[in-house]
Amino acid sequence: MSKLAIIDVGSNSVRYAEEHFGALSDKSVFTTRLGSGLSATGMLREDTMANSIAVISLLADKARAGGFTPRAYATSAVRDASNGRAFAERVYKECGVPVDILTGEQEARYAFLGAVGEEGRFDAMLDIGGASMQVVTESFGVSFRAGCVRCGDIARAATGAEDCDTLREAQRSAVTEYMDGEVRLPKLTVSSLVGVGGSITTLAALKAGLREFSAEVVDNVVLTKDDIESLISVLGEMGERRRKHPLLTERHDVILYGAYILSHALDLIGTDRLGISCADGMEGYFRVLKDE
Repeated sequence: MSKLAIIDVGSNSVRYAEEHFGALSDKSVFTTRLGSGLSATGMLREDTMANSIAVISLLADKARAGGFTPRAYATSAVRDASNGRAFAERVYKECGVPVDILTGEQEARYAFLGAVGEEGRFDAMLDIGGASMQVVTESFGVSFRAGCVRCGDIARAATGAEDCDTLREAQRSAVTEYMDGEVRLPKLTVSSLVGVGGSITTLAALKAGLREFSAEVVDNVVLTKDDIESLISVLGEMGERRRKHPLLTERHDVILYGAYILSHALDLIGTDRLGISCADGMEGYFRVLKDE
């Protein structure tokens, strides 16, 4: 099999990584907010589709120029949207890359496979994306419609807020209430939880005091419930100054929603801490392709 380049068409961003020495490396992230507005209309917007297709086209060309075979998969936004399959067909027509639209169960399992791998350091995984949240153990895996972009849309609509800094407590309550209705978990016994996804890794990087993202550092961070609450306070007090923080430039308007989701998810899972992994569904999808 030729070397692969993986394109992750997510609800908040399009990500890209190439295969080197049998593993993915040098992930890059392009924020396109494909899932923006999905909770209100049930459809992907034309502007976010066009932006995402433009990015995917550039990445597919880059992959082929470097001798890689581009493979793409899409997650919750494309899966849930009434025009999601039509969007995937447009990607194939305009970029020449077929898009695997993952089921919620596939998305959850691939993330678990990528984060936990063969080492088995963790017995459960939490993945917070743009439009969905996955909770997975060795025997259980499920995807819920509770990501940072989707919950941001829901919170602003529920409170009449214009942005994430208006009526923060009311917006947080709206996210919590939505999750209580959406997230149904069996009773879990979790001794070691790992978190993946941009919201979680960004919060871990902030706890570590980073201004430039380092996977090596972030992979060794442990986030506690108290850490998350402290970060929520700091991020709220920053307000518009979040735009100027190099880790938050592309997430300044959704990171609070991601933190709200993470804090309440820990309550629902029944733990007060989690380790962090920068390996996630991209690595899981890659491993499955290589085993075919």
